[in-house]
Amino acid sequence: MVEEFPEIPKVGEKAPVIHTPTAADVGGDLSKIDTRVPPDQMHEVDFAAVVGKKPIVLVFATPALCQSRVCGPVVDVAQQVADVHGDEADFIHMEVYNDNDAGKGIRPQLRAYGLPTEPWTFLIDRNGIVRDRIEGAYGVSELEQALKTILPG
Repeated sequence: MVEEFPEIPKVGEKAPVIHTPTAADVGGDLSKIDTRVPPDQMHEVDFAAVVGKKPIVLVFATPALCQSRVCGPVVDVAQQVADVHGDEADFIHMEVYNDNDAGKGIRPQLRAYGLPTEPWTFLIDRNGIVRDRIEGAYGVSELEQALKTILPG
């Protein structure tokens, strides 16, 4: 039997290459790809277009539909850190459910990462290698500390 979720990428492994929807893909209507109100600003680049070129913070979370109620705060923290470090790394928020509807199942991007739960945050270096990963809630200082694993200096 094939398992629904392959193994979650570990630190030191190549990050699975996925396409993440961008603001341009939805004509600027971020409500189609983001359940946060107001939508965050972490939908500018497609992961597949930047992986291997720039450090990336990839956040899998669904603020409005989260089972654990920590997704909203995690996305808020990621946006706050992105506001400070957005020129050093690409910050990408990936929603969990197809069409932002829990009844339509999880998006293929989560399946590619083998994620049975959310939120998850992956810190991926400029070579496309996972350097840190965080499951669940975190604060600004924890994310900034993790960011040091993918930023030079």
